Amino acid sequence: MYRSALQFFRGEGGRYFFVNGFTALAFSFILPIMSLFLVKQLGLDPSYIGVYTVSVAISGMVISHRLGALSDRGVADKKLFLFGVSGIAAAALGFSLATAFWQVLLTGVLFMGLGSASIPMILAMIRRYAESSGQDSTRINSQMRSSVSLVWIIGPALAFASVDHLGFQGNFLLAGSIAVLVGLYAWQVISGDSRRPVPRASEKKTLDAAQSGSRGTSRLPRRVWILGMVIFLANMANSTYITSIPLYLTETLGMSTSFPGILIGLTAAFEIPVMLLSARWASRYGKRLVILCSFVLAAVFYIGLQLAETPMTFVALQVLNGLFFGVFVGLGISLLQDEAPEHVGKASAFYTNAMAAGTMVGTSLMGVVAGTFGYKQALLISLGAITLAFTLLLIIELRARWMQSQQTRAAQCSSH
Repeated sequence: MYRSALQFFRGEGGRYFFVNGFTALAFSFILPIMSLFLVKQLGLDPSYIGVYTVSVAISGMVISHRLGALSDRGVADKKLFLFGVSGIAAAALGFSLATAFWQVLLTGVLFMGLGSASIPMILAMIRRYAESSGQDSTRINSQMRSSVSLVWIIGPALAFASVDHLGFQGNFLLAGSIAVLVGLYAWQVISGDSRRPVPRASEKKTLDAAQSGSRGTSRLPRRVWILGMVIFLANMANSTYITSIPLYLTETLGMSTSFPGILIGLTAAFEIPVMLLSARWASRYGKRLVILCSFVLAAVFYIGLQLAETPMTFVALQVLNGLFFGVFVGLGISLLQDEAPEHVGKASAFYTNAMAAGTMVGTSLMGVVAGTFGYKQALLISLGAITLAFTLLLIIELRARWMQSQQTRAAQCSSH
């Protein structure tokens, strides 16, 4: 076990692991503190958080979709990824110089939207690496996503601490420096052409049949869109929590500025073993069933937030949050990619767009509710969203089981 893990870090998989992780590190110095930056540094009303998030999310969705299409048409993922990473560096520089909301908004739309496109590109590269090396893509996705959680153990905590000691400007410049370094590293160590591998002879007929049914079109299957709604709702719940909890803890409960970063880091620490185990659970019980269980834990977590008042209670609740999000992000991307194997780039972009749309809607509603009722009440959005996600995925699972039973019954009748 340890030998195989060591080999993973030494080989090409290890290079993808580090690129994925350090890209997340750059994001971890920007995303968690944006609500504090807008409200505390610029003195804006919480509703501006929603305006910023919606604008940047729409920009990121459009750019990710276009780059995903270019990836499926044969443009090397490495070039597209480096293009996206350059956006993170430019956005960080712009934020460090911004003194007004219009400057933050312009920087976010032009550059942060581009930076978010780096995520589907690295996901597409990882999927194609798994296919070309003959490895289990679900397991590889979970391992790679664990690098993000590993980084987020310390990233947000360091970000909030750097804001305390260096200010927002110093923190953003640090994020930009990380983005430049990860871009240089990826340029040096990632192979120049990470496009789709040539299918084996045993797979070619199946792939040709799938492509012939959609020749002349690049539409994703309807099932991907339905599952995308589940991804959207679940991330809407999580993003509402991530955006509102720093303000709730510091503004409403009067806790220290560094405490939200500690909570986010603890969640990431719990996520890592969960992600690594999620592939095994999925192979035994099925991806949808495992994700359904994680949604139940998320609902308990969001109910607990309404009752928590002390720092230790918030710390204890992170176990539930880590179990939920570890399973969700460990299996969510594979759930969508499996439904569109001939459009891996677009499916990866669709996944990140569904996540971005969830962030967009959740953050916007949070700003409106928080401005009217308070940050604690805004956290109820998370409970409502995860309940809807659970209901929709449960319907999908029950329908799939019903169809499977009908097919089994038909096969038994035909045999007689």
